[in-house]
Amino acid sequence: MAIADATVTGETPISADIFKQSMRLLAGGVCICTTASKGERLGLTMTAVCSLTLDPPTLVVCVNRDAGAHDMMRATKRICINFLASEHVKLAELFSSTSFKGSGRFDPAEWTDMKSGMPALNAGLAALDCAIIQESSVGAHSVFVCEVMAARLNPEKEPLVHFNREFCELLPIA
Repeated sequence: MAIADATVTGETPISADIFKQSMRLLAGGVCICTTASKGERLGLTMTAVCSLTLDPPTLVVCVNRDAGAHDMMRATKRICINFLASEHVKLAELFSSTSFKGSGRFDPAEWTDMKSGMPALNAGLAALDCAIIQESSVGAHSVFVCEVMAARLNPEKEPLVHFNREFCELLPIA
C-alpha cells in the first residue's frame, strides 16, 4: 500500500500551533470548575471535561498546573463542575481572565455550596460535586479522574459552547 503525498491528502505536519488550530475546531461545552478551602473559593473556566464511566459516575478533568485554583484542587481533592448556560458569557470570561483572580470572581453570580462545601452556580445547567480519586501528570496539565458524588440539574436552559475561539449558542438542526 502506497503512502499518499501530503499535498494530495491536505495533511500538515503537527506542531504546537497546528494542534492548537485543530483543537479550536472541536466545539466544547463551557464549565467553571470550582474548589474551596478554609473560606477561600477559587475557580476557572474550562472545556477540558469529559465523562469517563457511568458506574461509578466518573469524569476526566484536565487543569493546567499554572492555574490559580490548581493547587487547592489537589489539596482538597474536591471540585464542582458547573455547566454554563448561554447567558453566562461574561462569567466565563471573568473566570478565564488572567488579570482578575481570586474569590472576587464569584461576586457577579449567585452560588450555593454543595454538601462538600464546593461552590455551585445556582443558574447553571448542572453542578457536579466531585471527589478527585486519581491524578496523572501530562505535559503542563494535571489529569484528574473524578467520581461524581452529587448533582444539581437545571436542564431547561440553553448551553454555552466554545468553538474556534468564540463563545456560541447551540442551535438544533431543523
